[in-house]
Amino acid sequence: MAFNYNNILHIPDRSLLEKRLTKAFFLKNFNLSAGEKKLVNAGIEGMQWLASIKPSTANIPAHIEADYKYEEIQIMVCTVMDNKLKELAEKSMVLFQKYIPYQMLVIIEDANEFMINVCDKRINKNEPSKRTIERYFLTNSLSKLYKNNHSEAFYKALSFNNLNKTNLKLLYKSYIQAVVQYQAASITGNYQLRTNARTEEDMQHIAAIEQLEQDIVSLSNQIKKASQLNEKVQLNIQIKSNRDKIEALKQMLITNG
Repeated sequence: MAFNYNNILHIPDRSLLEKRLTKAFFLKNFNLSAGEKKLVNAGIEGMQWLASIKPSTANIPAHIEADYKYEEIQIMVCTVMDNKLKELAEKSMVLFQKYIPYQMLVIIEDANEFMINVCDKRINKNEPSKRTIERYFLTNSLSKLYKNNHSEAFYKALSFNNLNKTNLKLLYKSYIQAVVQYQAASITGNYQLRTNARTEEDMQHIAAIEQLEQDIVSLSNQIKKASQLNEKVQLNIQIKSNRDKIEALKQMLITNG
């Protein structure tokens, strides 16, 4: 039996579509790379257009500015092969966000788990019909079988009843806030509701932590190859410095304000 994501999102019936998307949607309408075609043909098992939140169905005003359009918010579900969620989630979210120009919340799932993606997507000035992705936001995998305090708080934040419905921009920002704060909770151990301004700060802290962690992996690999003791010592000092910076950033995520 399919997992009912609207038990989490609580999108009003008028905005629900629950419409199956065929693989031909991507294969025939877009100029996919060889890797993207392989993903669609071999990695993705099914796709659903779950909902379309727009002025005519949700009575929420659109918002258009120089660099961004919030005319409709699409909710998509992408089902990938079992036990391949972590491997295929990022590729799948990029496929949807890259080729469909609307602001989107994308759910990538397998039989037992799912991940939720939103992004910062602005108008491409050279080709206004296309979009430029500034940054993706993706949760860790969430279980379909059980919930914990973090996921409970996250699902509550995603509920349509709790979103900012002043306009579609602020509604979509509510989704971004929820995902970012879930990412922060994965680091700090505590899910907190934040303002838009504080969420922007937290995004930067999370991005910095991710970069420092990548640098630590790179430095660790350099240590394995290093032949001189002095070189190994210097690399270890850099790793220690990065870990100290990560701890400082974690404290910033925890601090209220």
